[in-house]
Amino acid sequence: MVRNKWILFFAAILMLGCFGVDSASAMVPYKTYFYDYEGNYYVSPDAYVPSRVLNAKDMGIGQEGLNQPLDLFVDENNLVYLADSGRNRILVLDERYQLKREIREFVLEDGVTKDSFNGPTGIFVTAEGLLYVADSKNARIVVLRQDGTLARVLEAPASEVFPAGFIYEPSALGVDPSGRIYVISKSTNMGVIALNADGGFEGFVGAEKVVPKVTDLFWKLITTKEQKSRTAKNVPTEYNNIAIDELGFAYVTSSALDARNQLNAIRSRDKTSLHAPIKRLNNLGIDILKRNGAYPPAGDIQITNDVSRFIDVALAGNGIYSTLDSTQNKIFTYDEEGNLLYAFGGYGSQKGVFQSASALAYQDANLLVLDKDAGNLTVFRRTEYGDHIAAAIHARKNRKYDESIAAWHKVLEQNPSLEMAYSGVAQSNMRKEEYAEAMKNYKLANDWEHYFKAFSEYRKEVAGKLILLIPAIAVAILWLLARFFKYVKKVNGGGWRKSGERTLWEELLYAFHVMLHPFDGFWDLKHEKRGSVRAAVVIVAAVMAADIFKKLAGGYILYPTDWRVLDLFDTVLSVLIPFGLWCCVNWGLTTLMDGEGSLKDIFTASAYSLMPIVMISVPVTIFSNFASTQEQPFITFFGTLSFGWSLGLIFIGVLVTNDYHPFKNLYTSVISLVGMGFVAFLTVLFINILQNMNAFIMTIFNEITFRL
Repeated sequence: MVRNKWILFFAAILMLGCFGVDSASAMVPYKTYFYDYEGNYYVSPDAYVPSRVLNAKDMGIGQEGLNQPLDLFVDENNLVYLADSGRNRILVLDERYQLKREIREFVLEDGVTKDSFNGPTGIFVTAEGLLYVADSKNARIVVLRQDGTLARVLEAPASEVFPAGFIYEPSALGVDPSGRIYVISKSTNMGVIALNADGGFEGFVGAEKVVPKVTDLFWKLITTKEQKSRTAKNVPTEYNNIAIDELGFAYVTSSALDARNQLNAIRSRDKTSLHAPIKRLNNLGIDILKRNGAYPPAGDIQITNDVSRFIDVALAGNGIYSTLDSTQNKIFTYDEEGNLLYAFGGYGSQKGVFQSASALAYQDANLLVLDKDAGNLTVFRRTEYGDHIAAAIHARKNRKYDESIAAWHKVLEQNPSLEMAYSGVAQSNMRKEEYAEAMKNYKLANDWEHYFKAFSEYRKEVAGKLILLIPAIAVAILWLLARFFKYVKKVNGGGWRKSGERTLWEELLYAFHVMLHPFDGFWDLKHEKRGSVRAAVVIVAAVMAADIFKKLAGGYILYPTDWRVLDLFDTVLSVLIPFGLWCCVNWGLTTLMDGEGSLKDIFTASAYSLMPIVMISVPVTIFSNFASTQEQPFITFFGTLSFGWSLGLIFIGVLVTNDYHPFKNLYTSVISLVGMGFVAFLTVLFINILQNMNAFIMTIFNEITFRL
């Protein structure tokens, strides 16, 4: 017995050793998560876990510590630069986060006078090793060499473009490979200030055009100058931070967007830059950021209190970028298409969360986050899960598609719910011209835009194999249609017979004559009894069946999902309620306005008018399974045609049945539609009253029962 206990003890130790890393990564004080295509929240494995939290003492800075550190930068040699704004200094750390140099002051160009920073808030280091500092309170940019000596000072730019009272207060900056300087100035809503290498003003880039509302234009016309001066003005976006990628494009963030507009842009899946908290600007200031994910890159989707406010962006390479949300101290990471890979972080004092995160930067695979209130630097290391995602994107970027697919499959082994992984596999399938597999994976990813691109290529591939069979099938279908309509014409032209002598099939086929010859058809339908109520009932049932068939058998272009909830009760009522209301209200109205049609006549004529919906809806539904997005207008056109045709037939049917002239039939039809709405309102009101009465009676009954 004792021996067995020792065996179990050593087995437990062995298991802890095997799973120690996973257990440690699971002890983080936050949840890593993502959103699917429907906006549902899913917890995922951790992509990054906190490795170290360094305070001033740990970094060898000294006892005074950090005071409101606002910016962070990692250069090509993995040296780490901190803008310690509260102490007016720049700190340079080595790759192991130990103090290498402290820059508080520098000697000016005269070689004698010393100068110092006043509230430095932004830093950038070029490939040549030049350190650019946004010396905010001194309204200038200071350029230093690696040893801390001064290279030059760029004073506030002068230009007639600046409005009266403009205050230049640079808070963040970036330098592209050509030496062009991009400056974010506080309270500037004209865009990013672009300077040449010598500090000369070149213009504003990235200013968002403001589109005034109609109500704003109206009030502008009727208000006085004094009232206009007191009215809040619509102003463009204010940017708060910037990062430059290897191609020289500027990623800029904004936290000053209207919350309601930003939220509406998320919910509507807006792919424009109008209310986007992050943009990627080219040298002309045009936003080229891709927003091809399920939702635009804007942080949290399931918002409870406030939208995400981005205050910094870090670039990880291969198009991956991370944004820092000041609302919840969270980090959101996206790929170059705008797909959310993972999000993590939060408030707190534990290792891995922040009191007030102010900046972030990548150091190879590590992610560094600066906390201005806690005065520390958190180093996150990438986990195996994060490594697989990065490897998959890197392999795809370098056209190593087999490696990319293998890496994505490893991601899916750890997180089968990540739709982005299926999309990544599908993109590699597309590059390898494996269109059937790409369709399968795009469908799993709910990426329907790219699904139809794969479907178009797959359709070309199949059509190439069936190049001789397709024309034969088309000819056969046309021949069958011609034979069918010839048969219909023969049956409908077979001469007059009494109503009781006709079969249901003959009465149904007469609907085709009504479709093509409505005036003669509806006249014979009423006076020669060429139709019947039973055939009308069958046609209405066929309309409901066609609607059910459309929902069940329609292609992905109609219903882009395999989860199609079919409520037979709602489907039946969606046809019967409006059709029944029309027949009853129109009959009741036309009876008072010298109409000659009975309820039976109006019901029969209206039902026969619905035949185009059945005849067009069914083949369109079948065709939708072979259609791509290019054929979407044709499907929309034929759907509209079927309803328009039926409405036209209903109008003519009521006109002939009641023996009205067109104008009288028009206004009685309009009044009938208004009456339908009124009856529906009264019905809902009556049901609501009955429910309230029932609740009242049940309350009285329960009260009496309780007291007894």
